[in-house]
Amino acid sequence: MPPSRRSSSSSSHRSSSSHRSSSRSSHSSHSSSRRSYSSHSSHSGGSRTFGNYGKTGTRTITPPKKARTNQPRGYMGSLATPLIRSSRHDYQYYPSRWYDESTGTRYEAGYYDENGQYYKNVAIKNGDSYETQLQCNYCGTQIKLKWQEGAIPSCPNCGALLNEVADNSVIEDKLQDQILSSSSGDFGRRLKRIAVTMFVFIFALPMLMFACMRKIVTENKRAESSYVQEENSEDSIYIDVLDRYCYWDDEYECYYDEPTDCYFVYADEVDPPEWQYWYEGISSDYGDYGWMSYHYDEGLWYIETSNGNWEVLPDSYDTSELWHVPEMGTGKYLEQESIYVEATGRTCEWIPEEEAYYDPDTDCYFFYNDYVEPPVWQYWYGGISSDYPGYGNMEYDTGEECWYIETSNGNWEVLPDQYDTAGLWYME
Repeated sequence: MPPSRRSSSSSSHRSSSSHRSSSRSSHSSHSSSRRSYSSHSSHSGGSRTFGNYGKTGTRTITPPKKARTNQPRGYMGSLATPLIRSSRHDYQYYPSRWYDESTGTRYEAGYYDENGQYYKNVAIKNGDSYETQLQCNYCGTQIKLKWQEGAIPSCPNCGALLNEVADNSVIEDKLQDQILSSSSGDFGRRLKRIAVTMFVFIFALPMLMFACMRKIVTENKRAESSYVQEENSEDSIYIDVLDRYCYWDDEYECYYDEPTDCYFVYADEVDPPEWQYWYEGISSDYGDYGWMSYHYDEGLWYIETSNGNWEVLPDSYDTSELWHVPEMGTGKYLEQESIYVEATGRTCEWIPEEEAYYDPDTDCYFFYNDYVEPPVWQYWYGGISSDYPGYGNMEYDTGEECWYIETSNGNWEVLPDQYDTAGLWYME
C-alpha cells in the first residue's frame, strides 16, 4: 500500500525545463495553475443502501438519477466530471471551460443540470453546513469547499476568503433518501405477490431470461457510445492508455488500478504539476517513500528515495509493464516556421530561443499553451507584461470579454484599467 504523500508539498524532481512551455524566458514561461485540476473527483451525495430492510420493516433507497437532456458536448478534460445530486436537480460539474468544435459552442466551467442549464456555482445544504466544488479565484486550485452557515468560507490551499461563493451560489438542499415501509399485516396482498412471482419464474422463465439478456446487450452498447457514463462519473477517472475507469481510494487519497496494482494521483501542488504513481513491487521497496513519476522528455521513470530526493529508477526494475498518463502537451503549433494571424493580417515568425511567435508591430510574443486544459493562446505584450517581472503572460477571456494577466505564480487577475487594450489582439 502507498505511503502518505508527505513530499507532495515540496517541488517536483523535474526542473521546469522538462516541459517545453516551461523553458521559455520570463515573458513566455507557462503556468497551468489557473486551470489545474484537483487530484480527485468529489463524492456524490446520497446513500447506496438499496433494499436494506431493517427490523421495523422499512428500507431506504436513493431516488433514481434524472434523465439528462441538452447536455454540453465535447468536454476533453482529463478527469471525469462528478455527478452532484440535490433535492431538485442532478448537476454535472466541469472544472474548466472548453470549446466544442463540432457545434462551435464555448462552454464555461461550472455546473450543468439534467436539462443542460448552466450555473456558475452550486452549494449543497445539509443542515447548517454547505458544500460545493470550485476553482479558487486566487490560487487556481480545484477544491471541495465546506463551511458552516453564517461563516465566511476560505480556500484550504491559500487561505483566501471566498465571500462571493457564499453570496452568489445557487443553494440546493441535500438529496434525501426515501424511506419505504412494508406493511406487516396485509398477508393476503403479500401472498398474491408471491404467487405471481412463482408463476413468472416457473412458466415464463425462458422468455424472461431472453428479455434480460437482450436488455443487457442493449445497455452495454448504449453505455459504450455515451459520452458521459453515469456509472463511472462518481469518484472515477477514465485512463485512455488502460481503456478503463479507475476509482478513487479514500483511504490513500489517490486513484487505484487493480490489474496493475498501481495507485496514482495528479500532484498539482508540486511545480510543475505532474502525475505520480505508486507501483506495488517497486515502490514498496522504498518504505515510507517510493512515489514515481515519468519524465516525458527523457523517457525515464524517477522514484522518490527519501524526502524530496528523486532519482532515476534503477535498471534492475522491469518497466515494460508500467503505464503512465500521456503528456498533456501535443506540440500543436509548436516550432512552425511561421503562422498567419487573422486578427492582424500578418504572418509572424517563430523565434526558437524564445519558443514563441513574435509580432514586431505590436511587440507581442505568443504561443499555444496546450499544457493546460483547455489549451489556450497566451501572449506577452511589451509595455504591459514587462511590468510583471518573471510573469506577465496574458490571456483573453472571450466569455467575459476581458484580458487576464498572471501577476504571480498561479495567480491570474483581470488586467487593470490603467492599461490601454485598444491595440491588443488575440487568436480565435
